[in-house]
Amino acid sequence: MRKLILRRYIFLTAMVCAAAGCTEEISTAPDLGFLKVNPRTAEVLIPFEDFIDEVLVFDGYGSTSDIGRGWVAADLDGLNARTLVGFDEYPTTPSSDQNRGVLIFTGGRLVLHFDSLAGELDSRVKVEVYQVEEEWHPESVNWEFAVDTTGGQRAWSQPGGGVTTLVGAANFIPEASDSLSIPIDSAMVAFLKTEPGARPPALLVAAVGSGVSLQLVKMALVLTSSTFLNPEPWEETVPAVTTSFMFDPAPPPSSGWLRVGGTPSWRSVLTMSLPREVTGTPETCGSVGCEIDLTEVHLNLAELVLTTRQTELAFQPQDTTGVDIRPVLSPELLPKSPLGEAVAFPKGVPREVFAGQAGTQVFLPLTPLLVQVLDSAAVTGTVPVTSIALFTNIEPHLIGFASFEGAGGAGAPALRLLYTVTNPVGLP
Repeated sequence: MRKLILRRYIFLTAMVCAAAGCTEEISTAPDLGFLKVNPRTAEVLIPFEDFIDEVLVFDGYGSTSDIGRGWVAADLDGLNARTLVGFDEYPTTPSSDQNRGVLIFTGGRLVLHFDSLAGELDSRVKVEVYQVEEEWHPESVNWEFAVDTTGGQRAWSQPGGGVTTLVGAANFIPEASDSLSIPIDSAMVAFLKTEPGARPPALLVAAVGSGVSLQLVKMALVLTSSTFLNPEPWEETVPAVTTSFMFDPAPPPSSGWLRVGGTPSWRSVLTMSLPREVTGTPETCGSVGCEIDLTEVHLNLAELVLTTRQTELAFQPQDTTGVDIRPVLSPELLPKSPLGEAVAFPKGVPREVFAGQAGTQVFLPLTPLLVQVLDSAAVTGTVPVTSIALFTNIEPHLIGFASFEGAGGAGAPALRLLYTVTNPVGLP
């Protein structure tokens, strides 16, 4: 093996020729390969075990209340999901200046807007709405706990929402409309009303059936209103102010593979030790081979190559997942370490590659980061260990999450480099 840059041989050859007056090629002289002088670009694929030191997967970033939408599922591959909606207080005065006096509520309706995520679109889905009788914390609520914070936990009296009272039910037909209206009478309107300053109305939305998954886009409580001065009825709307969802069971733990996204969100952290030298290609080294020092070449492109895997049915992404990569600034503080600037613009990964098209390769740009790493190595003589976090550019954003293969097997993460040999003497 010989180093790429052979300055000693160039110098000695020049000195001998200067002394002997070399003017033409000597046919008996050895061919050292100094025939082509153009810069050479080569590609190298570094396998997982040669650059990855550790892979960590963390969850719990953000809350189901952050995305502003709900999730309702019934026996979706064994999973159930329910949505909790907190409403504003009932109005005390008419919203229109044309109406005067104390409001009287004579009835109303619950209006729900859905987006179908899974299941037969032409099937009827029975949707039930309940009043929640136990207090809950929108940012931390889950199937087991009404409150689940670092300051303490309080379990539901019954998993999935505790004790509830049925408010109303109706059949949602996805092919007919994206909305559902559930009428409620004056007694139920009065039952849901709370005193000023008390906890506003809170409702739980559930589905009945099998293989059903709906995204609750928005929900409102519409009250039929009047006054003594104006008995002609009109509608006042009580908007939702918080929306959270809970599901059971939780996705199984990641067993070596990578997860990105979901709600609450997952992050995957890769700790890398980039090798300083890689084996050269025939284009850069000729037939005798050589080792390429990456600090002495121009790095044109660096990509993390991931292979998608099929995400569990209930948690497959509903839309394109934007994958962001940022350096981990303080790995010792994980999972709460601050992150650096984005390495590149987030990569959009279509949802199909986590379902029927699983096994697709995805290339995530790392060029600016690895250029900095190699520049540092050129100065210090040591390639620094670097940790990067993979997460969604909007966190959380989607209910489903992206899944990628981990260590072992043909789909393990790899590092693709394109570099150009910039020394003035090329090799065949």
